[in-house]
Amino acid sequence: MALCHLDGRIVEGNAALAQLLGYDSSELPGIDPWRMQAGDSEANLLLGDLVRGGRDSFISERTCRRKDGSEVCGRLAVSLARGSGRDPSFLIVLLEDATERHQLKQQLRQAEKMETIGRLSGGVAHDFNNLLTGFLLYCDLLLAKMPPGDPLRREVEEIRRAGEQGSALTHQILAFTRKQPRKPQPVALNLAVSSTRNLLRRLIGENIALEVTLDPVAGNVFADLSELRQVLLNLVLNARDALQEGGTIRIRTLATRFPKASEETEPPGAVCLIVEDNGCGMSAEARARLFEPFFTTKPAGEGSGMGLATVHCIVTEAEGKIEVASKPGQGTQIKVFFPVVNHKVSTLHDVADTWTFGKGNSLSPSTKGGPQ
Repeated sequence: MALCHLDGRIVEGNAALAQLLGYDSSELPGIDPWRMQAGDSEANLLLGDLVRGGRDSFISERTCRRKDGSEVCGRLAVSLARGSGRDPSFLIVLLEDATERHQLKQQLRQAEKMETIGRLSGGVAHDFNNLLTGFLLYCDLLLAKMPPGDPLRREVEEIRRAGEQGSALTHQILAFTRKQPRKPQPVALNLAVSSTRNLLRRLIGENIALEVTLDPVAGNVFADLSELRQVLLNLVLNARDALQEGGTIRIRTLATRFPKASEETEPPGAVCLIVEDNGCGMSAEARARLFEPFFTTKPAGEGSGMGLATVHCIVTEAEGKIEVASKPGQGTQIKVFFPVVNHKVSTLHDVADTWTFGKGNSLSPSTKGGPQ
């Protein structure tokens, strides 16, 4: 609370106001924190109305300036006090910290916006996927009629590959908008990783080494196997894009516990998928928006911004958690935690615990009997 001159400058303020604005109480007289800058037209209009007698009070949500230059969103209630001759004398100001309420409003607006985008993109993706089905079917018919040596066969195969990429993108959008049916079941996380090794071989560039280590005691998770593969592939693709000059991608599975798990609120047992690279890393601003739909740091035309948003959606649906550690120039590590389940599923006796792709994308098993 404060007593103020008619122009808004503080005459005297209480300790709560001083604490909120970051001043000592003795520093409050004379300052005008209600205006973001000199000549604030809205503040001048409201104060002018009071002084002219057009109103006796007003309530306004304003951004006030603290001593250190930071801002606080405040709910400002200003009342006019008059002297014995009914002339305006001074102002009584009450300021309530409305930062949290303002943030909740922003989150609500964002949620409403994303719901609208989700409905629109989900409908478009569904219709577009139907078109791609016919597109891919006719490619298959063409390929079936082409002899192996046909000079146009390679071009048709490239057209089909482009169609498959478009179909994969629509499936990501449909999964994000929850219009793609899920089939969760107990799945060995090691199986989800090992079953992608041939695809990973094609995805990474020739100048990138890939190291994979599977924890033999990593448990099972209750999830959709195709979604687990999608999580891994999206994380590896982002790691690959961060290694423009080459480098190493490491994939690990680990039997562990949920970070900061409480026995009363969370299952302590967890299986962790770790994907890390020694690439360019990312800024704090990029990390804060990493899982936003359609957010991408890639150049126009090179990223849809849906990959990591889909990862976040899948992990959340599986009651998992994601941790990201990254700094510019120091690479990125992403940990994905899933609750462990005790159901027995097929094991990986025929898959090595550790295997690598050397530069050039040749698979090099590092334990005897690994995949060739």
